[in-house]
Amino acid sequence: MAAVLERLEVNNLAVIEKAELELGPGLNALTGETGAGKSLIVDALSLLLGAKADPGAIRPGAEAALVVAWISGRVYSRRVGARSTPRVEGEVVTLEELAREVSRHVALFAQHAAQTLTRPRAQREMLDTLLPADELEAYRRAHRRWRELGRRLQELREAARERARRLDTLRYQVEEIAAAGLSPDEEEELTLERDRLAHLEAIRERVGEALHLLTEEPDALGALGRASRLLESAAALTPELSPLAEELAQAEDAVSALARELEDRLQGLEADPERLAWVEERLDLYRRLKRKYGDTTEEVLAYRERAEAELSELEASDERLSELEEEHRRAEAEVRSRARRLSELRAGAKRRLEEAVGAELAELGMPGARLVVELSPLPEPGPHGAEEVRLLFSSSPELPPAPLEKAASGGELSRVLLALLLSSGVEAETVVLDEVDAGIGGETALALAERLARLARRHQVLVVTHLPQIAARAHHHFRVSKEGSRARVERLEGEDRVREIARMLSGSYREEALRHARALLAVAPGEDQGRDPEKDQ
Repeated sequence: MAAVLERLEVNNLAVIEKAELELGPGLNALTGETGAGKSLIVDALSLLLGAKADPGAIRPGAEAALVVAWISGRVYSRRVGARSTPRVEGEVVTLEELAREVSRHVALFAQHAAQTLTRPRAQREMLDTLLPADELEAYRRAHRRWRELGRRLQELREAARERARRLDTLRYQVEEIAAAGLSPDEEEELTLERDRLAHLEAIRERVGEALHLLTEEPDALGALGRASRLLESAAALTPELSPLAEELAQAEDAVSALARELEDRLQGLEADPERLAWVEERLDLYRRLKRKYGDTTEEVLAYRERAEAELSELEASDERLSELEEEHRRAEAEVRSRARRLSELRAGAKRRLEEAVGAELAELGMPGARLVVELSPLPEPGPHGAEEVRLLFSSSPELPPAPLEKAASGGELSRVLLALLLSSGVEAETVVLDEVDAGIGGETALALAERLARLARRHQVLVVTHLPQIAARAHHHFRVSKEGSRARVERLEGEDRVREIARMLSGSYREEALRHARALLAVAPGEDQGRDPEKDQ
């Protein structure tokens, strides 16, 4: 497999002024004397994975620490100091976004990281790596959809009472306006009629007086008749007066017709208090509705249209509620069906994991130890299935299995972690391990080294170790050394690597230790040494 974590640069972190690691595929070992700063490389990676930054970790005299990693061709960085700045490909991101991106590729089990096995999530994830990824993702999608539909359904139900009140209000308003039968033209006509009826006596008096002036002595109509006849007689004597005589005759006819019209109108101007009362009541209805729904009749009618539209929408929401309830029932049925399938798969994976981890623990110097995967049903399916996963551990056949965090020592936890990684695995392409070899030596150290080399066939592995057996199996070996107050990281090749393994074996560079180191390098790698890990896949 190709290297995923290709390069790591660490600047001004604690005793590291500047360190550069060109990591390769397969097994990468990081060694050095106690206190040299080996774990600082792991600490640097933990900063990229979202670990809390300690201002005291900045090298004295420096303004900030900087960690930069090249992972699968992309650059990730985090500056720690007065201005903490996470970046992906040079662009500023949140720390959560940086951690999420890096964790897709790198799984870090740092100092005391075996303690993460005590967390329910980590225990479930270890088992679930043995399940088909598509089954897990399909379940998670179905559960998210079920939960989202449930949330929306709850919102609709909570709003139902308010919606019912609003529906009652809108129905009343629409019916009230519709029953009124409003019309802007009618309102104008009623206003005119109301004015006429309210001033009927004054109108009768004035029309009667006008008719009197036209028809009673001395009357205008009689005067027009006499004038017309005199002018007609004069026109008989002088023809040029004929047109004027004709016009005067026409005027007499017009005034006579007007007098008859006034007489008819005067007879029709009878008081009608009932009609006036009805008109006033009708106009009062217009005024009341305008006070409630708008300044004009047109605005009242526009309000009715809007109310009808909202009413239609709210009535449709009742239908949507029924549809959503049915959709939610179908989604729940799918979740429960997929949860049963996951439970069956987990039951099978449980047996395989228990057997595989037991075999690995036996090879790691714990022949009587066993791991038990406990599956406890949940009241209802959760985001990850219908059961809780818990790991139980027993270090010997005489002891009953107990929760891992209570039954296993620190060294046992480290070996359980490695056994789980070998038996199930992790999704990330790069696995970083620190102190996985705590409390291990002798034949167990050889078995541990062989298993790390096996893990490195599936993953790029970076291990911080004090065991020469592991360092000898590495495809790439780095040493951290301390020079005064500064740490230095260098890649070891050839005789430098022999000397480092000799130091790890005996604490000295005596010829006997060097011969032992060369023998370990020649024998320990076996089929892995000299083989290109990129071709292992």
